[in-house]
Amino acid sequence: MIFFSTKNAFLSTALISVAIVTIAPVSAENNPKIQPTIQTNYDRINAAFVRKDIKGATALFTPDYVSISPEGKKQTLAEFREHYDNLFNRFNIKLTSNQTTIKNIDVNDTGIDVAIEQKTEGTVAGFNKIIINQTSRNLWLKTPQGWRLKESKILTSQTTFNGQTFKG
Repeated sequence: MIFFSTKNAFLSTALISVAIVTIAPVSAENNPKIQPTIQTNYDRINAAFVRKDIKGATALFTPDYVSISPEGKKQTLAEFREHYDNLFNRFNIKLTSNQTTIKNIDVNDTGIDVAIEQKTEGTVAGFNKIIINQTSRNLWLKTPQGWRLKESKILTSQTTFNGQTFKG
């Protein structure tokens, strides 16, 4: 027989509270240790892209990294590097800024899922202004070398070229 008393009620409430906190997903707001680390990683990646340093930009990616377009098309790490190398060299793209804002972080069984907004600005052929706004969900894994980006799923992407919406 279990007796219900104020003491038992307090203990039950405390145990339920601990259980809820233990199983609740971690968000960017309640995990102050993960968000700054991941934001620093995004800042390092972005700075490398502005320098046109593709290897540096992808140094925090896993070897089996995959990028997924809004249409579901996948790019491996090698294809991703080749794509950006081609854009920088063939089209003379120069990035002036590349900023990532973390919107949410959720812990899951395989790592952390990060929702981001990204704004990239630059020029094409030295004078044509390009702006790209994207939202993505990214999967980061904790490795012995630190957090590594395993997957980027682009949810939305809008590009303007000299102020006009560009499709293609």
